[in-house]
Amino acid sequence: MREVDIVYLYEHAARELDVACAVTAILRQRGFTTEILQWPTSFFPTVGRFRPKLVVLPFCYTKKSFWRLLQYWSNAIFFNMTWEQLFYSGNRLAKTPRDDFALKHVVHHSWSEAYAELLRAQGIAEESIFVNGHPAYALYNAPYRSYFLPRETLAQRYSLDSARKWVFFPENYNWAFYTAATIEQFIKGGQSADDIEVMRRFCESSLTEVLRWCCDAAQHEEIELIIRPRPATHIDEFKTVVDKVLKDLPPHLHIIQDESVRDWIMAADTVVSSHSTSLIEAALAEKPAYILEPSPIPAVLHVEWHDLLPHLATSDDFHQVCSAAGMESNDLRLAEWARQTLLSYGDPIVNLAGILGRLVTGKIARPPVIIRKKHLSLAKQIIPEWLWVKYHQAVGRRTQILEGYRKDIVLPEELEARIQRWQLIMSDYFGQKN
Repeated sequence: MREVDIVYLYEHAARELDVACAVTAILRQRGFTTEILQWPTSFFPTVGRFRPKLVVLPFCYTKKSFWRLLQYWSNAIFFNMTWEQLFYSGNRLAKTPRDDFALKHVVHHSWSEAYAELLRAQGIAEESIFVNGHPAYALYNAPYRSYFLPRETLAQRYSLDSARKWVFFPENYNWAFYTAATIEQFIKGGQSADDIEVMRRFCESSLTEVLRWCCDAAQHEEIELIIRPRPATHIDEFKTVVDKVLKDLPPHLHIIQDESVRDWIMAADTVVSSHSTSLIEAALAEKPAYILEPSPIPAVLHVEWHDLLPHLATSDDFHQVCSAAGMESNDLRLAEWARQTLLSYGDPIVNLAGILGRLVTGKIARPPVIIRKKHLSLAKQIIPEWLWVKYHQAVGRRTQILEGYRKDIVLPEELEARIQRWQLIMSDYFGQKN
């Protein structure tokens, strides 16, 4: 078993992998050994290969998701990236750390002082909270933004007319696609069944209406309209919904889930979406951004930043935005709020690498080491570790990639190529920040 400084676990490649690779490039430059693995699929084949000093988790609300890690790496430092922090009332409870493991044995990364206050209210110690800003939002700044695909590359790859106006729609009507089993888990986690039903009905009806807007606009305006389904929704499932609503897709209406939301936002002329935080990213990229509202957003989904950008309530509003001759919004309120709230602590990517490095070297005190037997069943305690390793390796060899994570698997050679590309882009940046 090889000792490594950091094992960095990511869940969704589109959301997390750019930051993971950029941080890894900095850490390697500083002499740290780092492995990046997809959670949970890549865990099984690699059990027993690494013994990390620190494990980066994509989220951590309870130990339930990570008990396998506690079997092998209970002595490691656990660092929670918490990739969801901008809540609405309908998901706040389910996304809040709440058991002994999450509250006492994990270091938490916070994008803002507001989220840090939520962690403090849960009883998490001040020394286990690092307010650092949103690392993915920093990707719209230099030198990071040069990593992403240029518009001409996307045009060639997806047969788009670069001369037309590009309207990008990162779809996030998430409650229209959750399965009954997932909703049951949300309810068990404390969410209101009535609130869930309100959100489900709103997302289903809004998606239906907005798809009609898109179809009509793509037929009558000189645009390329790119709908990117939410990464956690399988594209076939999304297309099934589209087929039920629309008879045919016009030639300039495209459903594309490949490439990151950042590639498309930087290449687009205009960005529209539902209650998605991708609108914050569009504002930071200095693109005109609009929230789609064919029916009023229910209170359970509404958050304050929704009020900081224009809303499109009708098909005519949408056509006006899509029109090449239409006047674009120059509303800067959302971008100013995001910079002040989520990007006011220095460079969060460089800072993140510094925090991880100082935790590994002991320059920052770690939380108490978890008492393994308190968090594992008796069977998991008494069966020797080497036998568990063999079992999980066998499971890993037999188990096919979980369908929901198929698009998140990145082959080791591609992962290494990404890291090396980040190293080249950021070579003149190393050493300038700590």
